[in-house]
Amino acid sequence: MQVATNNLVIDPHKGPDSTANKRESWKTVEVLEVLLAYSIHLRDLYRNARWQTGAIQFRRLHQLFDGHYKEQVQLIDVLIDRIRALDGAGRLFARDFLDRTQFSQTVAGRASTRHLLVELLDAHESVLSAALPTGTHYGQVSSSWTREFAVGQVVLTNDQQILVVSEQMTRRERMLQTHATWSDRD
Repeated sequence: MQVATNNLVIDPHKGPDSTANKRESWKTVEVLEVLLAYSIHLRDLYRNARWQTGAIQFRRLHQLFDGHYKEQVQLIDVLIDRIRALDGAGRLFARDFLDRTQFSQTVAGRASTRHLLVELLDAHESVLSAALPTGTHYGQVSSSWTREFAVGQVVLTNDQQILVVSEQMTRRERMLQTHATWSDRD
């Protein structure tokens, strides 16, 4: 319970731990900002992949990319809302996030389906490695930021999406091998 007196707000429950809580909160905000940057990049990759698979022969792949694009947009909203809730909104500028990352430009031009899938897999791996500390699995995490709802949403969504994209990659490679086998028989 907060008590306000002459514009001074005192929170009796937070006493000396207040600075520790703020420090932990800022660590969480920093992780969320990194995840936001990766998610923005992934969203842009999916937008590009949707555009490149607009032809009728890629209808299913286009629908998959469209669904994943929309999920990434929702993740970005969750991350922004959580960053704002932790008072990190003062630093919330999309351009800053993109400038701080290794990728500031989206893929331009036409790319093969395999190239799109590989790029999406790499981007998902980057998100998951940023979300989970090195060498940990879902049950082993101990940092407070890994218990954040927003981080959990990012991990869950990207984990599901990476499985589907991997399946598509495997299916495409199998299809190419089958076509190569048939052409060898001729």
